[in-house]
Amino acid sequence: MTDSREWPRAGYAWYVVAMLVLAYSFGILDRAVIGLLVQPIKADLGVTDSQIGLLQGLAFALCYTTFGLAFGLVADRTSRRWLMAGAVLVWSASTIACGFANSFGTLFLARIGVGFGEACIMPVAGSLIADYFPPLQRPKAYGIFLLGGTFGTTAGYLLGSLAIVVAGDMRALAPGLFGNAHDWQITFFLAGAPGLVVALLFLLTVREPVRNEKADAATGFSIGPVIRHVRASKRAYFTILAGAVLNVTCIYAQIAWLATLVIRIHGWSAAQTGTALALISPVGASSSLTVGWTMTWLAKRGRSDAPVIASMMHSVALLMFGPIAVLSPNPIVGLAPYVCFNLFANWSTAAALTGLSQIAPNELRGQVIALYTLLTGLVSLTVGGFAVGFLNDRVFTGNGGIAPSMATVFAVCGLLGVMVLSTGRLAFRAAAARARAWTESG
Repeated sequence: MTDSREWPRAGYAWYVVAMLVLAYSFGILDRAVIGLLVQPIKADLGVTDSQIGLLQGLAFALCYTTFGLAFGLVADRTSRRWLMAGAVLVWSASTIACGFANSFGTLFLARIGVGFGEACIMPVAGSLIADYFPPLQRPKAYGIFLLGGTFGTTAGYLLGSLAIVVAGDMRALAPGLFGNAHDWQITFFLAGAPGLVVALLFLLTVREPVRNEKADAATGFSIGPVIRHVRASKRAYFTILAGAVLNVTCIYAQIAWLATLVIRIHGWSAAQTGTALALISPVGASSSLTVGWTMTWLAKRGRSDAPVIASMMHSVALLMFGPIAVLSPNPIVGLAPYVCFNLFANWSTAAALTGLSQIAPNELRGQVIALYTLLTGLVSLTVGGFAVGFLNDRVFTGNGGIAPSMATVFAVCGLLGVMVLSTGRLAFRAAAARARAWTESG
């Protein structure tokens, strides 16, 4: 017997997705901003590329990974509305705190606070969307939600460029507040402030939905059930999670270092680079739309492994076009391959959210999606930023070394992604069949 319970009104459900897009945008904005400010932060704080990689990766990932699973557990048992509002408040305040940093250590601590707040994004948003939309509509909803990543990246580049241009005026207008602040510190102030309003708006206008679909009673705070569930379908979970982690590693490497590559190798100013990347980054928005429609199209034709196929297409694009884009002799030549692999920019994350919701029972979804948050933070975020910085310092030294460093990360992760996803499709299809039978039996 199929689940006959009513789903929330479609118009309001899409409003909630819009609020999640807004929240996610400000979460990603901070990551894009720091990538644009690498050079001035290095000059003012006297840090190396490896330390910059740690600031963009490990500092953020410490709490992002440590608390991600805990927040998923809480999301499965308490109000996700309150949890998300509190998270936006914490990461926005921590972004503002980055602007007060005067050393590597204090900036590192502020970045830890940002990671703590943003650890909520994926488990809470993934769980909310699964209870606002029936299964066939979820891929589209997850895809639209991921527009926040594109919007945040674009806003980060624009904000960084704008702050660099107007920093002097802001110091003159408010000397008591900005008089002694560097341009990059002012940028962090501007990046964090709007999130305080978003947190209040989310709390006042988003309702907690009924937890739909068949579910066992979810009481207590034990992680035993999710461990047993993942073990029972370990190959399927490894496929969808490992494939996404490898692809997202390239995304974080791009966010962390692409602006620096253009500045160092091609001699563009930070303001020029930020403006150019802001104009190009909306290409990723199309990926948020196409992935949902593609997975829905495949699912309607009986392809229960649609999330795996989508993630694998992302791996292929990274492998084919990523190295060519960063090794191109000038930004104009590299534009075409850059656009090609960014047409799939959000496919892996949407595929992971859809796939995990597809094979996990309702009462474990927040925790299972938190596994994705944990792994992308522990591996993708940490390795993506640090690997490029490490290769810059130790292997491909000199200003020009950043290009082969990024190309190496794209090639290795893309190839491994294709291998993992292509060999695990059958296991994922079997897990999806078991989950479907369990839901329909209720």
